[in-house]
Amino acid sequence: MHTCSHVLVVDDQITHLQALCDVLTQHGFSVSGCATGEAALAHLREGGVDVLLTDLVMPQIDGLALLEAAIRLDPLIACVIMTGAGTVDSAVRAMKGGASDYIVKPFKAAALLPILHRAAEARQLRQQNQALEAALRERVAQLASLNVSLEAARQEAERANHAKTVFLSSMSHELRTPLNSILGFAQILASSKFRKFDNDHQRFAANIVQAGRHLLALVNEVLDLAKIESGKIALQLDRVELAPLLQQACEVVAPLAQARKVTLAVPAVTIPALCADPVRLRQILVNLLSNAVKYNRAGGTVQMRCSAIDGYASIAVSDTGLGLSADQQAALFKPFDRAGREHSDIEGTGLGLVITQRLVEAMRGRITVESELGTGSTFCVELPLAALAPPPAASLAGG
Repeated sequence: MHTCSHVLVVDDQITHLQALCDVLTQHGFSVSGCATGEAALAHLREGGVDVLLTDLVMPQIDGLALLEAAIRLDPLIACVIMTGAGTVDSAVRAMKGGASDYIVKPFKAAALLPILHRAAEARQLRQQNQALEAALRERVAQLASLNVSLEAARQEAERANHAKTVFLSSMSHELRTPLNSILGFAQILASSKFRKFDNDHQRFAANIVQAGRHLLALVNEVLDLAKIESGKIALQLDRVELAPLLQQACEVVAPLAQARKVTLAVPAVTIPALCADPVRLRQILVNLLSNAVKYNRAGGTVQMRCSAIDGYASIAVSDTGLGLSADQQAALFKPFDRAGREHSDIEGTGLGLVITQRLVEAMRGRITVESELGTGSTFCVELPLAALAPPPAASLAGG
């Protein structure tokens, strides 16, 4: 029952009009009746009509004209035409003009009621569709506005990032010159060839050298990161044998391992040649090995494993250190984040792993980490073998 549907009945035969109004009211419709098209048109202008049930043949304003006027006033209105047997063709034209259905006189209430129910349902569906379309248009407008805001924010972020990169690059260049001078003089003071100081002076000079080297490493890494982010580091991708580069990296890290009493366990390399930039690959190896030594236990071990799987070389570096929690692992590749070890006595900048990740990805590889608190960590770098080599030169910006 469509208790909320309002039906406007239009028929110039007063007896028939009254009977229809009575029957429809008994069946739960809200009903109004008009005997002329003019009166019906005035009623339609007031609004609130869901279904128009009109006779086709009427003086002055007939059913077709009333149908057209009703649809102009309310495009969602449902219209049902009542017609005699001789005017069925006109009823079909009315259907083409927007009527929902028609019924041939004479008819019984049992035949009319299903038609009116369908018409009322069609009206409700049109209203729902209109509401959904309006909500969709509003949502699209909101998304368009949001996209404009996001694009403006993205452009602002890019400008800020570019300004930061320019600043870091400029700052790093400006700092390196005086810093190298300070280091040079400090090394002279700490040298055994210079005239002897007392023990305190010697120790102070050694501290200056150590701190200066740490600061220089920070400046160099900041400069590296700035170049990477601006796409100004050119990678010379070529066929590279891993064994000599690994040997060089171990020689660099060996003094640190001896000082910390950490054993380097490096196997013989039997995998095919890689496609990589040799200078940057050595930098990656030194960084991974030195981290494994620095964050290890005294008397611990750094174990390396090399293998070739599915066209990629896998280089895994494992330590026996304290390991990393899930939160620490999530922060590993964020600039200047040292995974909660900022206040330890281990020197570091928080940039080494970030630079390593960017370089590995630029050489079409990936880096992963597996770690367990109290057991240690394993960093694994995968790089394509030379058989999958891209063109011989590539830049980080294009990588």
